[in-house]
Amino acid sequence: MKKLILASVLALTTLFASISHGWSETAPQKKSYSFKFKLKTESFEYTRTAASYDEAYEDAAQVCFKHFKAGRHVSEDEGLDIIDVCANPRI
Repeated sequence: MKKLILASVLALTTLFASISHGWSETAPQKKSYSFKFKLKTESFEYTRTAASYDEAYEDAAQVCFKHFKAGRHVSEDEGLDIIDVCANPRI
C-alpha cells in the first residue's frame, strides 16, 4: 500500500512539474532601435525600445512624419518627400 501511494505521489509530482514548465511564459526581450532621418538639410534621430524591429520601425516612421510635417499643410510633392524619407530611415 505504501508503495502504491508513493508511486502515485511521484507520478502526480512528475505530471505537475512537466505541465507547469509549459505554463511559464517569458516576455519578449525588448531592444533599443535607433533611426536617423534626413530631409534636405534637417536631420532627425529617433530611438525606441521595442520587442521587435517592425514595431520600432512603424512607430519611428509615424513620429518622423509628424516631426517633418510639424502640424502645417504641405504640398503634395513635399508630403511625398516626407513619406519617402520616413519610410527609408538610416539605421
